Amino acid sequence: MKRIVLKTFILIFFLGFLGNFGNVYASDKQVQSVEVTFTSKGTPVFNSKFTIKNLQNAYDKIKSGDITSKEVNSAAWQSTEQQRGVIVSETFGINPGIEHTSQETESILRNLCNSGAIDLVDELNHNDNSTSIFHYPKNISRRYTDNKGRATATADIGINGIFDGDGNLVQLLWIKSDASNKFVVDTDSTTDLFKGKVTNLSDSMKGNDNSYTIEFGQELTYQLTIDKSLLTQDLPIVINPQTNLVIDDISVPFTQISAYGDSVINLQTLGITADSSISPNASLAVIKSQIQKTFYKNTLWGYATTIPKSDMDVTFTIKAHLSPEVKLSGNLQGVTTDGSLLPMEFVVGDEDIDVNTNFFMKISATTSTGPLEYDMPTMRTSGINFVSVNDSGTQLKTNKNYLLGYEKNNQKYIYGDGKWNKVSNLENLDLNTFQVFSGGSQYYLGGSSLPIPTNTNSFTYDANKNRKINESLIKFVGLGQGKKYFLYSTENQTLEKKEIPFTVYSKDSLRSNGQKSTKTSIGSAEYENYSINGLIPDYQAGTTEYNAIMPKHHKSHNPLLLILIEIGGTVILIICAFAFLYKKG
Repeated sequence: MKRIVLKTFILIFFLGFLGNFGNVYASDKQVQSVEVTFTSKGTPVFNSKFTIKNLQNAYDKIKSGDITSKEVNSAAWQSTEQQRGVIVSETFGINPGIEHTSQETESILRNLCNSGAIDLVDELNHNDNSTSIFHYPKNISRRYTDNKGRATATADIGINGIFDGDGNLVQLLWIKSDASNKFVVDTDSTTDLFKGKVTNLSDSMKGNDNSYTIEFGQELTYQLTIDKSLLTQDLPIVINPQTNLVIDDISVPFTQISAYGDSVINLQTLGITADSSISPNASLAVIKSQIQKTFYKNTLWGYATTIPKSDMDVTFTIKAHLSPEVKLSGNLQGVTTDGSLLPMEFVVGDEDIDVNTNFFMKISATTSTGPLEYDMPTMRTSGINFVSVNDSGTQLKTNKNYLLGYEKNNQKYIYGDGKWNKVSNLENLDLNTFQVFSGGSQYYLGGSSLPIPTNTNSFTYDANKNRKINESLIKFVGLGQGKKYFLYSTENQTLEKKEIPFTVYSKDSLRSNGQKSTKTSIGSAEYENYSINGLIPDYQAGTTEYNAIMPKHHKSHNPLLLILIEIGGTVILIICAFAFLYKKG
């Protein structure tokens, strides 16, 4: 009995000791859980490894100048100077007795890490156990980001460095002594002192945690907050949106600046060379196409502003919209033999629009300690394809016309004149008031329409036959996620459901092999007719699929699925027959 009592006492004492030890450790180290969503230009970074390292000791030493002669004479300090051929005190501005502001200290720490002097940072840090590996949320064995780019780790409070799998610094973060340590870290941004978000879009429109699927022309309200530590003096910044992400207004004074000069467009600057092997006119057409593609992928105009000095965080808004086409005029330099300028009109977008594009908005700031870059949430768009077929669903139908609408809170809207128009009902509509959508075209909402191109890659290519088939097809680009759209026939035909409802989307996910996959309504039809698919020249399963519009609108069944059901039914009958015979016998 005494032994049992003694063992129980020892166990209670030991557990109590462990509990106190854990509390003392947590109090001393002040370790916090950190959750980070990693992105690249707004797109989640999947299946990637990151670490977090506390750098508070190094930060304190650099800021206060409390650097010892032992550290100056250390192998890390000396090897940094010898290998890089620099004087640490002059290059990075650190030396015993030299003090720095918080902003300067962060910049020095960032420069040391980015310059391959991480050994010197470790020497000043004196914290060998300060590194933690990010892992799947609630799964410590999977040491990489999940399909939304999220990962968690533990870290000491204070300033910490986020490092990628190659040991490169991604960003510096301040970890607080509470439960608010949730961050979005863009691997293309160099600071966490900017906080950007979109305030007028719902989560239902998200393609991923940092990207939205929107309509062309839809109003966007960005909000940017600048940390007061950057505002010890006036802060010049430039807002650089991708060309088709058009800025409408900014709540602070700004100046629009051209990324390629005021009016002269130089081919050499764009990295484009005229092709002398083809005719001048053909060469100009190729050059124009190349210029438009270059403008589409980059920034055409920047918006410069200066945020005044402040002892508080400053927040301002940016109004914008995504446009299917941006028009501009310019004088082309580098195409004529005599060096003269050639006037040319450009349309950026239209056939160059790619629904997989994540349209960016970059924020660039110039500080006394160097440049900073930050990426706002990105925008994308989506669409859908339709094919008109006969009553039996076996033949294509032409000369079909439709109105495009959507419904919200029992109120219907019809598209026309570049905007959505409220209607009381769908009967006796004046077709002159609304846009009529017909077969054979690809429509860019709010922009132009283009003939659906023929598929010249087909082995049985027949241009006339291809064009005839295309007259049964309608393509939409520039629709957004989260709306209840519908098509409405302009004919007095008897439809089982005259309103043809549909939704569009573009969402990211992670395949089992760790690769990103984007599923869109363009590549995945809800009302598919498998007997018609083979007739459509550009049909490609999972990439370009078509929703069938039939007088009696219903979902077609996959023939493979029907075969599997039939086989399954046969197997069940055989099993039942054997069971019956076995029981009888």
